Parts: sequence; structure tokens; C-alpha cells
Amino acid sequence: MTAPGLFAERWPQPDGLRAVPTTRLPWRFDTAAALAEVNALPETLWRTHFNEGRHDGGWQALALRYAPAAAMDVVPLEAPPSAYEEAPALAQVPTLRAMLQAMALPWKSVRLMRLLPGCEIKEHVDAGLNAARGEARLHVPLQTGERVFFHVDGERVPLREGECWYIDVSRPHRVRNRGDLARIHLVADAAVDARLAEAFAQGDRGDPLPGASDPWEAFLRFRDFVGTDADCAARLSAISDPAEFKEASVRLGAAAGFPFDPSDVESAMKAGRRAWTEQWVL
Repeated sequence: MTAPGLFAERWPQPDGLRAVPTTRLPWRFDTAAALAEVNALPETLWRTHFNEGRHDGGWQALALRYAPAAAMDVVPLEAPPSAYEEAPALAQVPTLRAMLQAMALPWKSVRLMRLLPGCEIKEHVDAGLNAARGEARLHVPLQTGERVFFHVDGERVPLREGECWYIDVSRPHRVRNRGDLARIHLVADAAVDARLAEAFAQGDRGDPLPGASDPWEAFLRFRDFVGTDADCAARLSAISDPAEFKEASVRLGAAAGFPFDPSDVESAMKAGRRAWTEQWVL
């Protein structure tokens, strides 16, 4: 297979990706007091995230608003805001409660999400959870950094502490924490109302983060490199086993000065399959 054929099948070009469905909303918060309250919460309140197949053990959640009918307090239900109530932990984080009150939205599930250093949330989707369907998931980073990489549809989201972001989690998304501190977000689901629609109208795309150390950016450079290196393209083209293909890609990338992760190759291959499938969807 030629290099162009390899890439057309395995790794789609950037212009084939859909627009990134994220928006920085106009709310801004001073997170120092909120983070101090969160760090004072008992460690026993944190649960390993229930979607265990899509992370490597370091993704954790803590409920602030929950649905009593749910199997676990950190599991959201498809239910109206009236089906949710405050969890006991919310009384211990008054600054976070004040943030929620300031936004004055019809809240549903509200959780703290923590990703430990060196850990990864693998690519996944939360089917049907987006503003177009009447429910919006908002993120307010309380502790993060430039070496936390949050990608949606193959594009990095420049989340900074104290900002409020809408993330369309019905699209493929993943997170890696390559920093030294836990990444901690307030993650709140709200029914879309007139106030939130107004906030969307005032939103923007945020301010770009440095991309030099982003593993996905390194992967994209490696993809371009393979397109110009016949030997490398031939070696990859000869591999039919997906696991072996990922391993070889990472190894060849590192040797060529493009360090990235197996999950970058996996995400690119999934995007290629989606692009191929969607061309037949009317």
C-alpha cells in the first residue's frame, strides 16, 4: 500500500474532522478558595469512575448533586433537574455552591472529577449528552496545567483554571494528565434554558495553549513524516494486527523524534473508521 493509501485508511487528514464542539462561556471564577475546600474533603468520598473500561485507574469522581434513584451517587440519570438533590458533600464546599448559584442554571448531576498525575481517560463518548438535545455538560477547572491534554474530535481544548467551558461529550473525547498534580474539575450538567442560551451567545474558543509537548501534535507531525518516508510507510503498511500497528507506530515515532502514546494511534484509527462510515450516512 502506498503512503497516501495508508493514511487515507488509517489516519484521516485534519480537514476531514468536524468542527470542535466546545465553547468557553463568559463566567470566570477565583478557584483558590474552592480548591482548598475540595482538598479538605475526606478522601473516602472519592470513587473510582464507574466507566472502568475507559481509563487506567486514575479517574475519580465525587458527587455534589445526585439522583437518589441512580445505582451510584456519581452516575447521572436521564431525568429532569427535579430528580436530583444536593449530596452531603456540597455543604462542605460553600465556594463551589456559590459558583453554582452564580450561574443560576437548572442543575442536574454535579460532580468533582479528578485525574491523577500520569493517568489517562481513554477516548469515549457520552451518547446523546449535548446542548442540542437539551442538556449541557459544563467544566470549571479548579486545578490543571499546560501538561493536561483534553482533546475533543482530535483538537485540544485550552481549559484554564477558573474558566467555564461547555463540552459536547457526545463527541469523541479523551484526557491525559502528564503534569505533577491531579487535574480537578467541577463538572456540572444543566438543562438548557434561556440563561444558558445567552451565555452560549457570549462564548468564544478560548486562548490557545502551547502545543509543543502535546502528544497528539507529535503524532500529527509523525503522520506527515510517514507520508514523506517510503521506508517507514512500507514498514507500517505491512502490519495487519492493530495492536502491533500501534506498538510499531509509537516505536518509530519515538525514533524519529515524535513522542506520542498508543492512544493517539487508536484515536486516529477510530476517526478514520468514523469518517469512512459517515460518508455513507445521508
